[in-house]
Amino acid sequence: MSEGNRRDEIQGEIIHVYDGIEEADNELPLWWLFTFYGAIIFAVGYWYYYEGFAVGPSSMQAYAGELAAAAAAGGEVTDELLDAMAQDDAAIAAGRETFAGQCAVCHREDAGGNIGPNLTDRYWLHGGSPVDIHRTIQDGVPTASMPPWGAVLGPVAVQQVTAYVISLRNTDVDGKAPQGELWSPGAAAAPEEGAEGAEAASGAEAAGGAEGTPEAASAEADEAAPANGESAHDADDAVAGDVGAAAAAPAPAEADPVHEPAPRPEE
Repeated sequence: MSEGNRRDEIQGEIIHVYDGIEEADNELPLWWLFTFYGAIIFAVGYWYYYEGFAVGPSSMQAYAGELAAAAAAGGEVTDELLDAMAQDDAAIAAGRETFAGQCAVCHREDAGGNIGPNLTDRYWLHGGSPVDIHRTIQDGVPTASMPPWGAVLGPVAVQQVTAYVISLRNTDVDGKAPQGELWSPGAAAAPEEGAEGAEAASGAEAAGGAEGTPEAASAEADEAAPANGESAHDADDAVAGDVGAAAAAPAPAEADPVHEPAPRPEE
């Protein structure tokens, strides 16, 4: 304790006094120090184990593994599952190996396209969402000579190949010219029912616009013309004349009351 500092029985050595407020210099509890330094050591070890040396799976890889296990057990294959697998290095590596052995003949080893389309551009023939790609691989496209691989590879391998193809998307390898339609996340094609409804609405608007044109009105008037060959305009003039004559005709005069002659007085 330096000269001039006093020691409080409860707070310890008082090292600062400002505006009547005293600040003491107390040692931190050992449990607090152990917790603090232990957290630092744990954070460093955790980073090296999962990120630096990749000894254990990352949280994303563990999550993708759980989703894949659920899907392999009969669960639903979703965009979320396939997107998570596309960030799992192990799933991508397995999918790359399967792709090289089964798919490279038609799509080239770098997926640039040969008999099949280029899988690295932004255009897709049968939909570019993860679920669309998975369905194309699993069920095939008989009309496009794409065989179904679901029974050959099994559900897990199909998901791994899908994850690998997703990882190649938009890498734009120099290869076959783009085929299909431009696809981007959140820009899926509208359902067929919606397209039919839009076409019906468009047709109704076109019909309504045609009915409102002068030509349509004239045609309707001609159809409503009398059978004796008069035009619709002549018929309208005749009706207008009858209405005008009826309006101009004087109203019938009221009859005067009949007055009987008063009886003459008797003489």
